[in-house]
Amino acid sequence: MALTPQEASDILAAHLPLPPTEPPTVSFIDPTDADPAAVANFHLYLVHCLPHTTTYLVTLQLSEPLQGEAPLTAPNSIRSQYKFLTALHAHISSGPPPVPLPFPVPIALNVDASRPYILARLPVPLRPSTRLKQFSAIRDALPPEQLASLDLRFGFALRTLHSLQSDWCGPPPLESDGLYNWQEAFAFLMEEALTAAGSAGIVSTVVVTTLRSYLARAIGAFLFEDVEVPSLIALTTGAESVFVAEVNGEPQLALLLPSLAHLLYGDPLLERAFSPSQVPSKALLEGYGQPAPIVFVRQRTKRMWYDLYLGLVVQLGGRTVGDDQGMDWAVQLVEHIRVLLKDAPCY
Repeated sequence: MALTPQEASDILAAHLPLPPTEPPTVSFIDPTDADPAAVANFHLYLVHCLPHTTTYLVTLQLSEPLQGEAPLTAPNSIRSQYKFLTALHAHISSGPPPVPLPFPVPIALNVDASRPYILARLPVPLRPSTRLKQFSAIRDALPPEQLASLDLRFGFALRTLHSLQSDWCGPPPLESDGLYNWQEAFAFLMEEALTAAGSAGIVSTVVVTTLRSYLARAIGAFLFEDVEVPSLIALTTGAESVFVAEVNGEPQLALLLPSLAHLLYGDPLLERAFSPSQVPSKALLEGYGQPAPIVFVRQRTKRMWYDLYLGLVVQLGGRTVGDDQGMDWAVQLVEHIRVLLKDAPCY
């Protein structure tokens, strides 16, 4: 069931010093996560309410994420999502950036409500009549200079996200395991995903065995050992997670919703925006800055492994919630990468 105006009003009244005086307007945000499980478990809403000029963002948990056969590929709990969001905000606030960043600002977490939620606000207020548009939906219609400007901002925002670092690797359930080596952590994640994918019939037993041999070759070549300190990355965040608003007739980057359900600490190259399937633009890479995510041939091979993992996570999530709609791209991605990995160089 959707978030009602009364529920939104109660949420604002519970956490804001000045209660709303009129019923808020509530608008659903189109799903931005590539994982069907995350979409099934969590919905996002924009909330406008007078006399507040602030635009609020509510992440509503509809159901507890199911663990399935690969618990580490399941969406993050709402507690973990809030922890990541508060850590990102504290990191950004510690050194004001040269340009405003489009990340949500956390306000409160309530896990005791009948439907747990995160309340946040947009970094800049929007008029209730302002419509947010997904960058991926409008980019082809934008003039080159406007497209480049937005891609620059997107790249800079990703660099800021990745500048938040940790001493442990992986998704939240691995924090207590104390995995401090990214190659060890990713091999663990990949092995779990391969085992579950084989059991679910997503890939055949023969393919699983073959991919394990390729993974052993990559590990033997220390392919994933170049990550000295893991960064905060969003496994399933792409251009559809970037929202643009028209301000004074010009499109502005208004909101970036890194998929909180699939945030983890790892290799910045794991960020979905760097996948060749996303076709990262020259402007995005320029905005991201140096060092560039892909410089050497072995880094292209490493990105292949990350694409394989992404495709498996998405398909496993779909199986868990019984939703395989719109997953053709993930099926094709896994098959494409499986072929490429056979002769992919690791040196």
